[in-house]
Amino acid sequence: MPRVFDLTNGPIARGIVLFALPLLGASVIQQLYSTVDLLFVGNVLGTQATAALGVGSLLITCLVGLFSGISVGANVRVANLVGAGDQVGAIRSCRMSLLLGLFGGFALVLAGEALANPFVVWMEIPPDAAADALIYLQFAVAASLPIAVYNTCAGALRGLGDSRSPLLAQLIGGLFNIGANGAALCVFELGIAGCALATFLSNAVAAFIAAAILLGTPEEAKGRGGWIDWEFGRFVLLFGLPIAAQTLAITVSNVVVQHQVDLLGVEAVAAFAIYLKVELPIYFPILAMGQAATTFVAQNDGAGKQSRCVRGVRVCQVICLILTVALSAMMLAVGPWAFGLFDRDEAVVSLGLAMIGTTFPFYFFYAVLEVQADAIRGYGHSLAPALAVLFNICVLRIVLVLALGVNGSNVVEVAMTYPITWFTAMVSVLACKKVMRIG
Repeated sequence: MPRVFDLTNGPIARGIVLFALPLLGASVIQQLYSTVDLLFVGNVLGTQATAALGVGSLLITCLVGLFSGISVGANVRVANLVGAGDQVGAIRSCRMSLLLGLFGGFALVLAGEALANPFVVWMEIPPDAAADALIYLQFAVAASLPIAVYNTCAGALRGLGDSRSPLLAQLIGGLFNIGANGAALCVFELGIAGCALATFLSNAVAAFIAAAILLGTPEEAKGRGGWIDWEFGRFVLLFGLPIAAQTLAITVSNVVVQHQVDLLGVEAVAAFAIYLKVELPIYFPILAMGQAATTFVAQNDGAGKQSRCVRGVRVCQVICLILTVALSAMMLAVGPWAFGLFDRDEAVVSLGLAMIGTTFPFYFFYAVLEVQADAIRGYGHSLAPALAVLFNICVLRIVLVLALGVNGSNVVEVAMTYPITWFTAMVSVLACKKVMRIG
């Protein structure tokens, strides 16, 4: 088992920053997989393949999202055990996390193969891109297995306070992905299928490294703990189900948005796919601070240090807001360059700039939403924040998008649904926290 990083003692801000930085790096590298795919596909295969990749990636995200709650549940449970000083329980929980990742990953692959063709048909994307999207999905769904394994192992490692090992695994896998994409598209000319193959292989490398580190038990702990922990499995599943439903709901809402965008033409489809990449420099620090809040609260709650939990959440929130405002302003300034990096089509760039101009100034709503919801999960409560996000990010956003579709819409109007639902979800989560009297 890797070295445990104790978040229950020492300066709060320093501990949170040191823990969050590797989380940020790992998230950036993990998402760079698909960004690298988009760069290679956009510059080598063109706009049609870019649109196909964007649509195909949505199904993969949806499938993996179903399993996201398992990772968060593993994080919270292991962190609780660490805070309580139960090393044997933590070791057993880490091993059980790997088993859950393997079995769940196989299930995701089977589901993805069955859903690939119906998904492409339902999305009604332009015919020229539909064939490439189906080819991409038929190969890329296999990556659901290593992604699931990596995420569960990374969740357990974060619970131990080890945020550096997931970063190392993603760094090596990310470098492999660059080389694999170059070889598949530029040397062997495998087209969109080659891109999917590179995604699978690079995620497999990252998953193997994360699992090897997680199982690297020191001599004094060998043979202790065992592999099967039904109590851990029960907690993770019950805790993870609301988060999985929330993640799936967000992805479904994005699918509905994507479907509405598909009706506006291939340039709009490509612009939306690139928008989801251009927003990542803002989203990643928010995600890292939310994950840090979860682990910090879970460890300190396990140790019975409630006042430290409250102070830690406040520190996470302040840091997150400062970063979000600064990065939003920066990305608005470099928007033309960022969109032009992925696609040189002037229509695509123009549509993309209109979208970020509508959403980025209000991204701080999402910063509050993420940190506060993740803090509630750190206390062991996943249902309340999931319901708040489910209603707003999924139900309300879908209603707004469909209402726009009835009256005819453009990209800017579709983009407006994001800040509106960020705000309503933020208010709902803060209300839940007050009612539950947490922090």
